[in-house]
Amino acid sequence: MKYLVLLLTLLGTTIYSQTNKEEQLPLNLKEMSYNEYLGFVKKYHPLVKNANLEISKAQANLMMARGGFDPKLELDYNKKQFQGTEYYSILNSSFKIPTWYGIDIKAGFDENEGYYLNPQTKHLVTA
Repeated sequence: MKYLVLLLTLLGTTIYSQTNKEEQLPLNLKEMSYNEYLGFVKKYHPLVKNANLEISKAQANLMMARGGFDPKLELDYNKKQFQGTEYYSILNSSFKIPTWYGIDIKAGFDENEGYYLNPQTKHLVTA
């Protein structure tokens, strides 16, 4: 009896496995075109994801390299005043434009005044 049940179980699954299961699937899962297959590979394959990361990294490096040629504006201002006496007032400003050839164009303005100003920072101003 055991052998008969086992035999019928095996035959039943074998016969059922030979039936056409495509009829039970929805229409969009029956067949995949070559273009759809390539689309899935481009979207989910790990090597494609790695290649997209490399492209993003290269674009970020290019943007960083182009940023080295941006103009720079610098301003430095120090002031000390105590009980109505101005000890010093130092203003240093500059504008710098780097070029591709390695020559930097720079313009600056300095204004230093006060009673207790460091002699190194005093500039001779002539009118």
